[in-house]
Amino acid sequence: MVSQKEVPFYYRTPSGAQQAIGSQAAYGLKVLNQTLYFLHGPEHVARIWKYKKTITTPGVQTFVLVRVFGMSMSAVNMYNQDDSGILPKPHPDSTVASRNRIDYLTHAGFHKLLAGEGLSNLYRRWLASFNNRLQTLSIGDEWIESPDIMDFWMPPLTASLNEAVAGPLLECINPNFTRDFLEFLPYVHGLMKGLPKWCIPRAFYLRENLIRDVKQWHAIARARFKASDVHEDGDTDPWWGSACIRERQKILAAVDNWNYDIIASSDFGLLWGANINVHSAAIWTIIEVFKDSSLLSRVRRELEAASFTSSKDIDKLLSLPLLQSVYAEVLRLRVEVQSVFYSEREDIHINEWRFPKKSLLLVPVRPAHMDSNFWNTRDGEHPLNQFWADRFLAFPNDHLSGPQRNVDNESIKTLGSQNQVIKNSGEPKFVSAGLADSFMPYGIGERACPGRFLARREVVAFCAQIVRDYDVEILSAEKHIRSSSTFYGLGTQRPLGNVPFRIRKRQCDKAEVGI
Repeated sequence: MVSQKEVPFYYRTPSGAQQAIGSQAAYGLKVLNQTLYFLHGPEHVARIWKYKKTITTPGVQTFVLVRVFGMSMSAVNMYNQDDSGILPKPHPDSTVASRNRIDYLTHAGFHKLLAGEGLSNLYRRWLASFNNRLQTLSIGDEWIESPDIMDFWMPPLTASLNEAVAGPLLECINPNFTRDFLEFLPYVHGLMKGLPKWCIPRAFYLRENLIRDVKQWHAIARARFKASDVHEDGDTDPWWGSACIRERQKILAAVDNWNYDIIASSDFGLLWGANINVHSAAIWTIIEVFKDSSLLSRVRRELEAASFTSSKDIDKLLSLPLLQSVYAEVLRLRVEVQSVFYSEREDIHINEWRFPKKSLLLVPVRPAHMDSNFWNTRDGEHPLNQFWADRFLAFPNDHLSGPQRNVDNESIKTLGSQNQVIKNSGEPKFVSAGLADSFMPYGIGERACPGRFLARREVVAFCAQIVRDYDVEILSAEKHIRSSSTFYGLGTQRPLGNVPFRIRKRQCDKAEVGI
């Protein structure tokens, strides 16, 4: 690589090479015949934003579609040939037909589902489905124990989101769809490594059956759907689930060389992408809250002070500073993801570095989230490898609060200048401003996860509802529960090993209700 400054190269695995990233802002990694470039540091990440018009499909998407979801090469070639970008106006040098702008069309569809009225309707459907499934768990006044908190909550959370996105047909077709879906998820790394069928036959069996179920869902929906079936909200229907999915079928059916098998693989990938991260993050929030009795009391007081009665009032929940800080700190600590950039037509210049066009440039989130030069640890009292619920809170007149280290925190000054009631109350403010280049749990730039707005609502609502309505005891002997590397690079990590717990309906004592 010819550069303004030489990039050091390493010949080892990405996870092993990242041990050196603390002292290198950029480095290259040789993996077989592929060269990967890695970059970190907020001053460098900030420069990537200027390339939003030239960065096109990175190739990683097609890699996952083939390896994980079994899509044929002829189908993914439509992604490889799409050099038009993800902006509404195609790149001026692109000759791709509008119907084959698959990168932009699917990306725009995600935004329709996950923003505005689409987001409100999707959240409403998820909440209704989850509350129905919550009742079937038969949690009563007596303690019930479970060997693993993840395995307990994953099925109702996953089934609820799948129903919210795709409607109820999948579980009608296969009552074990959610079970099989969750069993498939841990095989992703093996599939991405290209392990053959004889090494992981169960993974191939599950994938084949799940895609078959999705294809049958599509066939029934195509045969049965009528315009009159659409709910009065103009979105929801019992066959496709939502307007976004209905429109998505028309878009994908028009793509050259695509058929119903390929569309089924694509929608299986859509469901996988919707579920892979959000539920683990939601469960981590209640692990962290319930294993700290002081934090649990504070969150409950915050909910009671806000007169929280229903997760339908999501805007109220999203205004609560401590709850937001818990959510953000879980993402900072538990997410391992790589933002991938690829420029088809021009080199990418990041300060003193130049990365050649048609190269993969990765920005790993872990170094950013563990950057001791950026994040506040309150003079070492709260290390970055441990959960601190207040990390994203700024308290009036407390110069050691706020997420950033050693800064004249603007949010604190703004808070201190507000009316005397707020100043005297000592109420904190949740701080997210100024963190974009160091806090990247959903990626960065135009390709940031479009589901981040729904994820935030689901995680916060789930945490608030469980904290308000249930008593939970985390039975793990570990004070600081560690993360597994099973889903390294794919998003939210699960705990290392099982986390046993017990749960019952909340028993309010006199101290809790202020009697």
